[in-house]
Amino acid sequence: MSIRRVKAAIKKFNKFLITSHINSEADAIGSQVAMASLLRKLGKVAVMLDDSPVPSLLQFIKGTEEISKEMPHDFNYQAVVILDSPDLARIGRVSEYIKKDAVIINIDHHISNINFGKFNWVEPEFSSAGEMVYDLFKAFKVKIDSSDAIALYAAIMTDTGSFRYSNTSSKTHRVAAELIDIGVKPYEMHTKIYETSSVQDTNLLGESLQTMKLSEDGKIAWLWVTKEMLKKTKASLEGTEGIINFARSIDGVEIAVFFRETGTEGRVKVSFRSKGKVDVNKLAGLFGGGGHPTASGCTVFGKIEEVEKKVLEKAKEILK
Repeated sequence: MSIRRVKAAIKKFNKFLITSHINSEADAIGSQVAMASLLRKLGKVAVMLDDSPVPSLLQFIKGTEEISKEMPHDFNYQAVVILDSPDLARIGRVSEYIKKDAVIINIDHHISNINFGKFNWVEPEFSSAGEMVYDLFKAFKVKIDSSDAIALYAAIMTDTGSFRYSNTSSKTHRVAAELIDIGVKPYEMHTKIYETSSVQDTNLLGESLQTMKLSEDGKIAWLWVTKEMLKKTKASLEGTEGIINFARSIDGVEIAVFFRETGTEGRVKVSFRSKGKVDVNKLAGLFGGGGHPTASGCTVFGKIEEVEKKVLEKAKEILK
């Protein structure tokens, strides 16, 4: 489905509920805030509702203070915009607020998206949901102001790994250049998102790096974060972001895996990264997850040692 049908759907309705996936990061947050701004500039009513709180590192983005964890009692939406989420299960508790006959506008760039909406705009070649929302601003000929630019830049910068990942296109750079012209300061953005960690989160990184292991052929690297490590260091869940990149950066590694015990007993969140030779979306799919060919994830039930064994067996099979 093209952007034209999504544009027509947006024109048709006046009250929108906007949401994204659980454990939201900058693409989820930035694209929601920008989407809400776009809808309001079009004269629509927009309410943002997420399962997870806004990470403290992203609270500098104007509009994040409006993202609620509870549905307003008097808000009777006409359509739901779901951003950056491959399926309804990924939006967590927010799915309880979505009526069975709700009109869902699904805007996503994950190759694993199952086209769960009435209106589906899924573009796996796009760098981010943020880049897709940028295109919507252009389609409606709505001016991007400095606050919109910051939200969109945060989304695009983080989902491209600061423009390093293979999902970065020449168009991505052109979009970023325009956002910089509008007023984004790249150094300030990078500092706020990547260079503002706490002592506790740095200590957690040290603990996690001590768990790192390599397969015999050096093509798989993996590491953990357990609930005990989080408790010992008093670190936040945000502190686990980016740890997997230390495994991915090792010379010769083709698959990096990060295991994190969740707050729920017997559940382990597993993240995968590759350098492009291996499609880790397929690997995540074996465990009911998904994402992108170079960055995917899933949740597996079991003790972390058991989950590690199961996942590594499949990783080795995929490498063969």
